[in-house]
Amino acid sequence: MKRAAAMIVALALAACLHNEQLADAAAEGNAAAQYEYGRRLLGGEMGLSANPHQGALWLTAASLRGHAKAQSLLGWCYAVGRGVEKSPAESRKWYEAAASQGSAVACLQLAKAGLQEHREADAARWLRPLAEAGFDGPQNILGKLLLLDKGGAIPQSEAQRYLRFAAMNGDAEACLLMGYCYAKGIGVPKNTTLMNSWLRMAAQQGGPEASGLIHVD
Repeated sequence: MKRAAAMIVALALAACLHNEQLADAAAEGNAAAQYEYGRRLLGGEMGLSANPHQGALWLTAASLRGHAKAQSLLGWCYAVGRGVEKSPAESRKWYEAAASQGSAVACLQLAKAGLQEHREADAARWLRPLAEAGFDGPQNILGKLLLLDKGGAIPQSEAQRYLRFAAMNGDAEACLLMGYCYAKGIGVPKNTTLMNSWLRMAAQQGGPEASGLIHVD
C-alpha cells in the first residue's frame, strides 16, 4: 500500500515538473508546447486545474503560429463557447485554417456544418479531401450529394467513383447506391447483372432490402 502511494506521488511530481517545463517552452514561443499546454488547461489534464480561458489563449498563440491541431481545437472552442465567447464565424475561420493544412477533423466539422445549414456545395468542398484520403463515410455522403446534383457542377461519373470506393470498403448503403447507379445508368452504363451484384453485396453487408428502397423503372 505504501509503495503504491509513493508511486502515485512520484508520478504526480513528474507531471507537475513536466507541466512547468511545458509552460516555459510555451512562453518561449514553441507552438507545439503552446498547443499541448493550452489543451491541458482547457480540460484540466495531467495535474493541471481546468482553466478554459487560459487554455484558449495558449491555443490562440499556437494557432497564430500555424499549428494545425491548435487551430482545429480553437475552432471547437469557438463553436461551443469553451474558454471564449461562442462565435460561429471565428469557429469557421480556425477550422478552415486547420483544414487548409490537411486536418481531417477540421474538414469533417466544416462538412457537417455545411450539411446542417444546407450549403451542400460547401460541404462537398470539405468532404473531397476526406474522400480522397479513403474515408468511406465521406465518400458515401459525397457520392450521394453529387448524385442528387447538390454538390455543384460535378460529373455524375465522379459521384459514382466515390460511391464505388465506399462500397469496396464494405459500406452497405454505398453498395445499395451502386446498384441504383447501374439500374438507372448514372455515371455508368445500365447493367442489370452488375446492379444485382451490388445489391447482393449490400445485403451481405447487413444493409436493408434493396426492393424496399429502390424502384427500377
